[in-house]
Amino acid sequence: MSFYRKDEPGEEPAGEPVSRKRFLAYLVGGISGVIAATVATPLVGYFLSPLWRKHPPIFTPVARVEEIPVGEPTFITYEQRVRDGWYISTLSKGAWIVNKNNGEFIVYDPRCTHLNCPYYWDRDKGMFQCPCHDGKFDMDGNVIGGPPPRPLDRLEFTIEKGSILVSGQTVGEGA
Repeated sequence: MSFYRKDEPGEEPAGEPVSRKRFLAYLVGGISGVIAATVATPLVGYFLSPLWRKHPPIFTPVARVEEIPVGEPTFITYEQRVRDGWYISTLSKGAWIVNKNNGEFIVYDPRCTHLNCPYYWDRDKGMFQCPCHDGKFDMDGNVIGGPPPRPLDRLEFTIEKGSILVSGQTVGEGA
């Protein structure tokens, strides 16, 4: 004599009503699933929200407009606040600022576009030079010699109340 049903294990026989015990198991399982989803959704959203939020760049004052001489690139260093999720850290950074004609400014990333080496302004030759691989750039950031594949990267900046503020983000490759 067999105590097992002829149907598949765990399956109700076709046409028979669901037993009270099985109905209560379904009900408790469904309610538990709804409660778990209700609790988990805000938690997942809380931990993933920094990925979805767009934070505006943090602009840092780096120099006064009158401190940058016309036609002479000036290297400045500054402390940049960087946001990573909930954590905000401070980094030491630098930039080259060029005052083209008493009001038209360009702010360059201080790394060569060839292999990210630091470059310098050669006053005698009137150009930026990268000593590592002999990259050469004019005051407008255009490549005039050496292996760099593109012009110097420019940094996003704004001028407010006589101060130059830099975000530390590039605004395009040589743009």
